[in-house]
Amino acid sequence: MVVPFDTTEFRRTLGHLPTGVTVITTTGPFGGPVGMACNSFMSVSLTPPLVMFCVGNESSTLIDLRRSGTFCVNVLGSDQGRLCRQFSVKDIDRFADVRWSEAAAGPELADALAWLACTIDVEHASGDHVIIVGRVNALRANRDEPAPLVFHRGRFGTFHETVEPLAATGAPPRSGAGTNGRTPSSVRNT
Repeated sequence: MVVPFDTTEFRRTLGHLPTGVTVITTTGPFGGPVGMACNSFMSVSLTPPLVMFCVGNESSTLIDLRRSGTFCVNVLGSDQGRLCRQFSVKDIDRFADVRWSEAAAGPELADALAWLACTIDVEHASGDHVIIVGRVNALRANRDEPAPLVFHRGRFGTFHETVEPLAATGAPPRSGAGTNGRTPSSVRNT
């Protein structure tokens, strides 16, 4: 049975999936910094190294991204919620009072967790957004390793490790006989 829903309910339901938070930056037509908050960022491929994010069809940042052909992904830390909000507001100077440095792919924001310098590989039109796939040309991580900024149900938070890590391969341990293939409760993240 198909149950109708509206965009508000769709957004609210998807909000149950925690996401990381990034700021995508590039250079504008006159050399100035351009950027937008983004929580749709994800990895696509290891070989070649590809990442992707989505940007609204009506976004002025999309025009600058297409023109420059390059972008920098700034992965935000847990203390950068205010910075994310600033890059979410339209028609303001998003770089006002923001510490950043020039880089070939786009501005690198100070104190981010990581930076990925990318070139646009391909675009895909999809609904009211464009999916941009980028090839990672360079990257580096913050040696201080602060906690990440996480967005969940309309709020910012951070990540806390569980007491028992997953197996070395990243997969949960295999279940023993008689567990019906379920993960033992001692490794479930509840």
